[in-house]
Amino acid sequence: MAADPRWTLEDVVDLEAVLASDVKVPAAGVAAALAAGGADALRARRNGLRAWLEVARRAGAAGKPSAGRRFSRALWLVALIAGLLAAIAGISAVLGSLDGGRGGINATIFLAAFIGGQWLLLLAAVLAWLLRRRAGEGFSGVQALAGRAARRIAGDEAGWWRPLMESTARGALLWRLARLAQGAGICFNLGIIGGLGGLVLLRHVGFFWETTTAVAMQSTLESSVRILSLPWAAWWPEAVPDAGTIAGSRWSPAQAGGGLPPGPAAWWRFLLMSVAVWALLPRVILWLLAWTATNRALAKLDFQSRPHRKLWRDLTGSRRLETDEKPLDGVLVLDVGGSGVDRETLRPFLLRSLRVNPAAWLSVAVLDPGAEGEAEQALAVAPAGVVLLAEGWALSPPRMTALHRQVRQTAGPQTPVKFLVANIAPDGRPEAPSADECREWERFADALRDPAAEVCFYDASA
Repeated sequence: MAADPRWTLEDVVDLEAVLASDVKVPAAGVAAALAAGGADALRARRNGLRAWLEVARRAGAAGKPSAGRRFSRALWLVALIAGLLAAIAGISAVLGSLDGGRGGINATIFLAAFIGGQWLLLLAAVLAWLLRRRAGEGFSGVQALAGRAARRIAGDEAGWWRPLMESTARGALLWRLARLAQGAGICFNLGIIGGLGGLVLLRHVGFFWETTTAVAMQSTLESSVRILSLPWAAWWPEAVPDAGTIAGSRWSPAQAGGGLPPGPAAWWRFLLMSVAVWALLPRVILWLLAWTATNRALAKLDFQSRPHRKLWRDLTGSRRLETDEKPLDGVLVLDVGGSGVDRETLRPFLLRSLRVNPAAWLSVAVLDPGAEGEAEQALAVAPAGVVLLAEGWALSPPRMTALHRQVRQTAGPQTPVKFLVANIAPDGRPEAPSADECREWERFADALRDPAAEVCFYDASA
């Protein structure tokens, strides 16, 4: 069994860039794609396209990095710049929170801005993500900005961006950009921790809070401190301001004109731990989730977009005509609508071109309950494959979609399904469909996004 290759975002960008460019892939690319088989249609497609891509990369190499490599480097550069700016912003925010006249930091404002503010942003991001999913749009503002910057740095001479956005790899890119955004959030919180730690080490910084409603505010602050310190209160009580410390650090008008004494230490320890646990740790978790989601999205790539399916048809079309392998025996042919085709005339094409050996011919969608029941029973015995014979002019997407769904529910998701399109002459002989009919059937088959289904067209010369 061929190993399932691990696709990366760089690989996907390269694939779209090759498809969008005028790189001429030699016959070795086709041979490599056909040789990289798999246990099922999806695995064969992933293996085959990866093998073809490797040959295409060598054919298109001109002494410069590929589009995927440039985009990958651009993403890392954008991430580095965003991380540095975020860290500087975190340090600057802490320095800006220092009250120069009092020589201290307002603990309530610090908590509200650096803990509450970040949680509000996270909740807003979750709400926006839910709304975007409903509206079919995936980019947040940060993701769009980062993606635009990386795309501009990498360049898009081959025009790979739009096809990438229209393929299933879009999800992988979105999660990669989400990881970049969370990385910037991590750096922002590291900047906060570094800024606060630097102030404590290098300056005599005090901590205070003030209010016009002493009892209510003090009670609220004590409750907040108790809740926020739950994760570490048991093993580091020194980082939890007690009621006396909280009461003693209240700023009163009588202190006007005088500076605050340094500390108390319980406050800066508490604030550092609050940022680490309630701001930095969630960002790290979200970064890990985005990293996992990126890998999961890449592992689930089915390459079912229209360009991918067209490429796969082009690559595997020669195999049906030139292979010396024995035909696939036990195939069930379902004649959609009872076309009345001359089966003996069609059989050589099935054997030579589709490489299938029909074991049974049945009619479906003919308003005959007996025939429908017989076809369903035949599908239930898990045939080696199913050929859906339909006339080119008779494409009805709703009916064909329902028929495809019925085949999948009865025969299983891995059973090969081939839509054989052929117009039928008055004497029952099959004829090739028109070019317009072929295009419509290809669009329909591509829209099914079924890796084990393909569309084939009758050709009397094959």
